[in-house]
Amino acid sequence: MRATTHVLASGGVVAARTGVADDEWDAALQAIDGHFLQSTAWQRVQRALGYPVLTERGDGWMWAASVRTGVFPRYMYTPYGPAATEHLDDALRSAAAAGRTHRVDFVRVEPASARARFALDHMHARPTDDIQPRWTWLLDLDVAEGQLRAGLSAGHRGSINAAPRKGIEIRVTRQPGDMDVFIALQRRAASQGAFSGRPAEYHRTAARVLMPTGAACLYVAEVNGRPIAAAVAFDFGRTRYYAHAVSDREGRRLSAAAPLVWSMIVDARSAGKQSFDFWGVRPDAPPGHPWSGFTQFKMAFGGRLVERGGTWDVPLRALRYSLYARLRRIRR
Repeated sequence: MRATTHVLASGGVVAARTGVADDEWDAALQAIDGHFLQSTAWQRVQRALGYPVLTERGDGWMWAASVRTGVFPRYMYTPYGPAATEHLDDALRSAAAAGRTHRVDFVRVEPASARARFALDHMHARPTDDIQPRWTWLLDLDVAEGQLRAGLSAGHRGSINAAPRKGIEIRVTRQPGDMDVFIALQRRAASQGAFSGRPAEYHRTAARVLMPTGAACLYVAEVNGRPIAAAVAFDFGRTRYYAHAVSDREGRRLSAAAPLVWSMIVDARSAGKQSFDFWGVRPDAPPGHPWSGFTQFKMAFGGRLVERGGTWDVPLRALRYSLYARLRRIRR
């Protein structure tokens, strides 16, 4: 890895590195409750997708970013980062310094804490449309399974209990080639009017990088051997993440999603995970909003709302960022 040295306003000296972080990164990230999207596993996915990766850490903070190298705009993206227990201002300064070195137009950050506003204002950061959701729904798993079941809504409990009678069987796989099952379901659901989801190559790349190391797995709900619903889980430290999900018309008719997710939760608890992160909800979504349905679905498993810092841009090249912002407004 190639290092580029930056001197922070606080007087510290840190070195941004090009390439996936060292073997100590993940343990340090878990110690400050950092997100999977800041892990070395996700860094490898970004590199496999063709994005240069930068990492840097200091006293109580760390960040990993991918460089989006299009002609315009050119920017650094730090998903759910920087991760920080303190000195977030230093983390943001270091990311901006690395961005200037790599001649990006802006740095896009998503601080883990909703209390990041002061540091963001100090860097003249501008709020932008969320990339990763500001709110997530978190289920604590360090309780008895009976207590988890008691937290289910009546509807979810009924769907889970009825799954065997409906012939729904659930299997889990860590074979990268099985991601084609998810992709086929996604295409079928899209043809039936559902959300089309991420491109197939994105899913195949993530599966190829993550599944052999145990960082991801695929759950599939089947009836008579035919897939009707599927979901991807990411595992990092003490947390399992509900990353991607799809159901076709039959899966929705049979309410296969609830028993599918319940299997993911129970397995995570058995594996010693302490939390199940549903990834994204919209607590203020009115009826009919695109996020309303799956927000209600996730909250019906029990749990608690967690707010993160949102998505912000730190402009580095003022004229180019101003043009980018203007073009975005026009395209809306």
